Amino acid sequence: MASFDHLPPGIVPFAVEIRAAAALIGIGEGTFRDMVADGRMPEPRPIGSRVLWDTEEVRAAWRAIPKRGQSAKANTWDPRP
Repeated sequence: MASFDHLPPGIVPFAVEIRAAAALIGIGEGTFRDMVADGRMPEPRPIGSRVLWDTEEVRAAWRAIPKRGQSAKANTWDPRP
């Protein structure tokens, strides 16, 4: 994971690599990749040779996942028609 030591104190990155994106919701990279593939998590944005996830999109996608016992709602991140 890239170091964010160069950011001023109190500034939180809003675009992160996969390790940090997965860590935001407490899962491993493999599970996060699976969730991106099945539409439960957003796609990343390519920046040169890197791919970065918007932390607000990850948070919104997390909140769209139903809680235990709730029925599934339409997931706005699902790329399938």
